[in-house]
Amino acid sequence: MLFVENKISSINKEVSMARTLGAWDCEYCDTKRIWGNIFDCPGCGKPRSRGVRFYIVDNAPPVTSEIAKVLGSGGPNWYCGHCESGNKDDVTKCWNCGAEKGSSPSHEVKSYSQGAEPRSTKEAELADPDGKSWVDPEPLNLEVSVEKPRQVQYPYAPNFGEEPAEPSVFGKMLNTFSESYNARFYAVGGAILLGLVLLFVFVYQFFFKTHVETAQVTGYRWSQNVIVQEYQVVHDSNWTSHPSDAYNVSSDYINTGREQKIHDGWVDVPYQDTCYETVSYESNCTRSVYVSKTCTGYRDNGDGSYDSYDYECGSSESESYSCTLTREDPYSCTKTRQDEVYHYEDIYDWYYEYDINRWVAVANYPTSGENHDPYYFGDFVLKSPFNGNGTPELGQQQQSQNPGTYSVDFFCPDNIKIGSNGHFKRDYPLEVWKLFEMGKGYHIEVNFLNVIITYPNPITEK
Repeated sequence: MLFVENKISSINKEVSMARTLGAWDCEYCDTKRIWGNIFDCPGCGKPRSRGVRFYIVDNAPPVTSEIAKVLGSGGPNWYCGHCESGNKDDVTKCWNCGAEKGSSPSHEVKSYSQGAEPRSTKEAELADPDGKSWVDPEPLNLEVSVEKPRQVQYPYAPNFGEEPAEPSVFGKMLNTFSESYNARFYAVGGAILLGLVLLFVFVYQFFFKTHVETAQVTGYRWSQNVIVQEYQVVHDSNWTSHPSDAYNVSSDYINTGREQKIHDGWVDVPYQDTCYETVSYESNCTRSVYVSKTCTGYRDNGDGSYDSYDYECGSSESESYSCTLTREDPYSCTKTRQDEVYHYEDIYDWYYEYDINRWVAVANYPTSGENHDPYYFGDFVLKSPFNGNGTPELGQQQQSQNPGTYSVDFFCPDNIKIGSNGHFKRDYPLEVWKLFEMGKGYHIEVNFLNVIITYPNPITEK
């Protein structure tokens, strides 16, 4: 039986947690519960090798200062790359074969929460998801050497850096709410984004993704008229005022037939209504309270020893208690409102009647056609024509040629989905209308729904 000699004369610092020896089983002769400060099997003499599992034993001996020297300087064992023997952390050569430490793997340091600590080799194997009890060194980066931050083990967080701790009941509820909220948020956001994309596609297709068609002129339509006006005496009336050039003016202050509301004040009017009063009553309520609890965790130091420590592991629980609640009970009550008191009075104003000279339309001569030669009706004679100079005399006449409507009929032989079976018409100003030629094709711009975006224009076709 070989005990490894420790070259360090004293422990660097006091162990702040309760430290006891772990145990291991020999994989060669099946010797059980070999203490962690023994590096070779007392049954067969084989050294403990890579793959060994340390576990907890009840009433294990504490790690004294003498035992601590045998275990090393506090770090995990390393395993010889030549013979796979376990070595304490403060030696650089294998105690079994003398090979250099080099980049040999180290025993994995693990923390266990209360009830999860292994108490046999089999339980230790089941608690290790990757199936390895050692940690391979990271490959050396020859280009950039960056020192990794040292991971700190906190005694009150047994799984920090290893496995996530089991969340509390409140934590699980919070996680569930957060996941549900995030799902709804992304669903609504996705729907809004999809709607914006579809709107953009529609606007683009309607206004910007267009093509050119050819529309031929198939006909013309026009209508216009001539109005004959005579300068006459017009009898007119108006409220409040009269034109400055009116004559024979008469006025009277009379009832307009309209009324105005006159405010007389306010009056209090009682009425029945439903009121509510706050009533207190005793009831049983439920609340969530945090129940403190102290658990014991264990850490496999990787050198054959275990640290035990206390940590907070309480949780939220429901608690019933007597409480006083309130409710709103209805009852019939009398309330008072203010109603306005008012009356209506007739509105009076000045009403004017007067004579005034104005041009009055006395004849209308319309003309229309379906050709390209519009004209005004001229088969009439003005009596006492007004020459446009000075003030006209009563009875004089004048004519006014009013522009009408001028439209062109088109047909698209290559696309009968435009308009009504390829036919459509368009109104134009007279000057533009005259430029169209019968049978000639003019370009139009339509969208994917065959809606005309740009109509024929003879000016741009030149």
